[in-house]
This record gives sequence, structure tokens and C-alpha cells, in this order.
Amino acid sequence: MLTIFLFTLLFLLLWYYLKDWINYLKTGDPRETNQNYWMFSYDFKDNKDHEMYWDKNVQLLNKKKRIRNKLVFLLYIDTIIIFILANSLVAKMMIFIFN
Repeated sequence: MLTIFLFTLLFLLLWYYLKDWINYLKTGDPRETNQNYWMFSYDFKDNKDHEMYWDKNVQLLNKKKRIRNKLVFLLYIDTIIIFILANSLVAKMMIFIFN
């Protein structure tokens, strides 16, 4: 039970670190705020002007978005692991209490 508790704390710390890192890495997209840090860049509607995608600045922006999307994916995986660990911890505590 102690190991599950320690792993839960470890993944919670990792979750806070990832959240802060995602908020720190601003890609330059004006639609990004501190409130929607958990959203992929695909969730924002793209501009209809497709000629600008060959611009060097837009390619750098897309590279930053890919890095940010990977971090958001890791945040989602971390959240799932925290959920599983928390459920396991509660189950172990209930077994300990009822025995």
C-alpha cells in the first residue's frame, strides 16, 4: 500500500510539472490560454488560407505545436495512470479496513 501511495504522489508531481511546462511553452498561437492548456492544437480551428503554411514562421509554429501536443498526450497518459493508482489505493485501503 505504501508503494502505491508513493507512486501516486510521484505521478501527481509529474502531472503538476507537465501542466506547468505546457503553460510555459507557448507556441505563439493567440488562441492558447492558461485555461485550455489541456487541449491539443488540433482542437483549434485552422485558418482557411492554406498558402501561408509554406511560410517559415508557420513551419516553426507547427513544430512547436507538435512538441506541445506530445506533452499534452503525456499529460493525458499521466492522468489515466493517476486514476488507476488512486483506485488501487482506495481498494487496498478498503481491504485493510474491512479485514
